[in-house]
Amino acid sequence: MRVELKVFASLAKYAAHPLLSADGVVELPSPVSVGQIADALNIPRKEIKLIFLNGIHAQIDTAVKDGDRVGFFPPIGGG
Repeated sequence: MRVELKVFASLAKYAAHPLLSADGVVELPSPVSVGQIADALNIPRKEIKLIFLNGIHAQIDTAVKDGDRVGFFPPIGGG
């Protein structure tokens, strides 16, 4: 299964993981959840504040389908 993944702000450092291609695609066996994608890329779940699946807010246990787009956002503080 191919999933497009975007990691933002402080999570961008995880984009260098070998499972994630240069164009942001990860290939994993199905079935897979959003949380399992994070685990496969060694992204600590506690560092993920918001998840979007195909532009819609999702939860860590949401199932992902082939061709889906996932975005991980960390908590962002401001002054």
